[in-house]
Amino acid sequence: MTNKALRIMIADPQHFQRLRLERDFNYQGYYAIAPVSNLEEMLTLLEYGDRAFDLVLINASLAIDVHFNLLAFCLDHPLIRQAFIYDVPERRLAKLSTEIKGRIIFSSAQLPEGVPIRRLLHSVDPSALYGEVDRTGLSKHLQSSLAHTEQRYTSP
Repeated sequence: MTNKALRIMIADPQHFQRLRLERDFNYQGYYAIAPVSNLEEMLTLLEYGDRAFDLVLINASLAIDVHFNLLAFCLDHPLIRQAFIYDVPERRLAKLSTEIKGRIIFSSAQLPEGVPIRRLLHSVDPSALYGEVDRTGLSKHLQSSLAHTEQRYTSP
């Protein structure tokens, strides 16, 4: 079962891309999403917020024109638990890969979709990896696997 309280921020100047990412998260059961369109909005939300964001997705183009150091900012900010900075130019990606820290991920993808998003969510929300869990503490997938195994060994 997904953690519906997981807080996600999407910082992208293109409205279409923000909507697409938000829809992808909604489809996977995440609804606490704050879409922002520029660096100033992102900084304001983080400056005046009182709860941390579990995942912050940032289009690197937000910071290029103003020469803002996203890596240093994300590493030092207490309200950012995990950051994914995408649309990083290839020439910068090589330099940044030597500086990568555990909770900051860089990508040259123009729009992270599908598998990269699911991997990110699994690192931020481990419960999403195992699927819906009932009162026994086992996911439905695991329960069906166990039932199938028991049936196989108990049948004559």
